[in-house]
Amino acid sequence: SGLLLKHTATADDKPINLVLQTGETDMAADDVIGKISWQAPDEGTGTDAILVSAAIQAVAEGDFSSSSNATRLEFMTGSSEAATSQMSISSGGIVGIGAVPTGDLGVGLHIKTADSGQSAAQGDADELVIEGSGSAGLTILSGTSSEGSIHFGDSGASDQAQIMYNHNGDYMMFRANNGERMR
Repeated sequence: SGLLLKHTATADDKPINLVLQTGETDMAADDVIGKISWQAPDEGTGTDAILVSAAIQAVAEGDFSSSSNATRLEFMTGSSEAATSQMSISSGGIVGIGAVPTGDLGVGLHIKTADSGQSAAQGDADELVIEGSGSAGLTILSGTSSEGSIHFGDSGASDQAQIMYNHNGDYMMFRANNGERMR
């Protein structure tokens, strides 16, 4: 049931390609280029239940020109509301979760619950940014007889240093230069 699209070519590297095209002749920053939405408009309870509950949209990051078509993808979900952007991937590959329309700090993954008013540290520690306006944190959960750890490596070795908590022995260990330095 529904819509079925099938490519009739049987050779290798002949994928089906569904293209959504806008007729807009002047793409400006934040213009939506195309969108796929999910909705249950016949839901009997009405109100929030019939709103668009999820969507994926392509949005221009700036004015398009002969040398630029920078576009981000926004992933939208709803919770007692019409779907709103919750995650985005910028044209530069920055993933923003909660930091929408795009991750505004760092160059990798930006998880944002609220704006702290600060920027990422000097560009040397911005591949993963966790941001909140109050307390913010990172949780590492592991088994009761296992360890939770953060490892540091380089081109010479993948485990040059480590911060580790051992749940079985209830101790924290710091390793550097490939050896334990403090417990």
